Amino acid sequence: MTKSSKDKYRSLSRLHIMVVEDDPFAREHMGLLLSRFAAGLTTAGDGAEGLEAFRRERPDIVVTDISMPRMDGLDMAARIKTEAPDVPVVLVTAHSDTEYFLRSIDIGIDGYAVKPVDADKLLARLGQLAAGLLETRAASARARLFQFTLDINPNFILTLSGGEVDYVNRTFLDFLGAADLPALKDGRHAGRVLELDGRRHEAADFDWAGRIDARPDVTHQAVFSRLPDEPGQERTFLVSSAAFPELDRRILTFTDITSLAEERRQLITRATTDALTGITNRAGIDEALARERHRAVRHGTPLCVIMFDIDHFKDVNDSLGHQAGDAVLAELTGLVSGLVRDHDILGRYGGEEFLVVAPETDMEQGRLLAERLRAAVEAHAFPAAGKVTCSFGLAVLDADESAHALVARADAALYRAKETGRNRVAG
Repeated sequence: MTKSSKDKYRSLSRLHIMVVEDDPFAREHMGLLLSRFAAGLTTAGDGAEGLEAFRRERPDIVVTDISMPRMDGLDMAARIKTEAPDVPVVLVTAHSDTEYFLRSIDIGIDGYAVKPVDADKLLARLGQLAAGLLETRAASARARLFQFTLDINPNFILTLSGGEVDYVNRTFLDFLGAADLPALKDGRHAGRVLELDGRRHEAADFDWAGRIDARPDVTHQAVFSRLPDEPGQERTFLVSSAAFPELDRRILTFTDITSLAEERRQLITRATTDALTGITNRAGIDEALARERHRAVRHGTPLCVIMFDIDHFKDVNDSLGHQAGDAVLAELTGLVSGLVRDHDILGRYGGEEFLVVAPETDMEQGRLLAERLRAAVEAHAFPAAGKVTCSFGLAVLDADESAHALVARADAALYRAKETGRNRVAG
């Protein structure tokens, strides 16, 4: 063979070939031919010996005669194809019997060489098989590398085929507490809860995956609640989607933004929290009122606001000093916070003025709540100032009324309480 021939069959130089032939002369001749091109060569004298050698050395391609003692080539090929379907098998035969060819088709034989063997035709067929085998292995290696890359990615990644989740990377599996995707689908996981854009889901059920917008410029926010006894906080992710139509695949990527979300939460908390009393400030209570007004209008439920302030608070500051006044404000906040209901929102509206937003509360219920607060303040002894009283004004939302107008009516009611003697409720 010339140098150009070796180049032509270069793919064989990376593979191990086994030749199975009972004729010693033919076996030696073919062995010498293929040893010039293959990376390794194994020979065997019959099918039984060849099968044993195959199991021991795992060659890449098998070239075998058909008619041999103990076990013929077709029986050996059938065993090999059962154990290693991807290993190509080429038959060397002098037979033209249809029965042999039909059986070889059933077995999945990959090629033929007719005796006497034409070396160029045999090498050409082996070269084709070798090239295909190497490409298949390269594709498999690329797929493993791709999966390895996904598995070690710190982001959570999953893929969907035809709308069904068919891959979840190792990082996500470990977080969900599952060994693999089948385990997730069988319910063998840690039971994490996912909140996607404010809607709660069982994380391992994947019904939420269909809600992810396929457009690449659209993102969603996902929050995973922490498990019982798990340290740390809930984790927040930005979820994006990338579509690969030619593969019928979508890839969903979860990027951890927990630290950014926590920083944002802290900034919002600082921006909406009164530094002295620790309750919601004017901006926060305005936002809460707008939210509750929208909910009340949508559901047709009552909404009550109660505005109150400390009677003669200026006298406390003037006679006892501003530190004593601050102490009274803080003490009052603690007292009232313990008396309002869980769904009520207490905020400092400004100075010594406070506002209670009471959802699903009508005038009668609001008056009872305000009276309870008034009596508790009157009965309380304030360490910094002794006895202090408060006046209360309340209003219930009218149809189509703005939040500003509702607070203005509560403020007017508070003014009436002041004008008629203080330490009382008006509305």
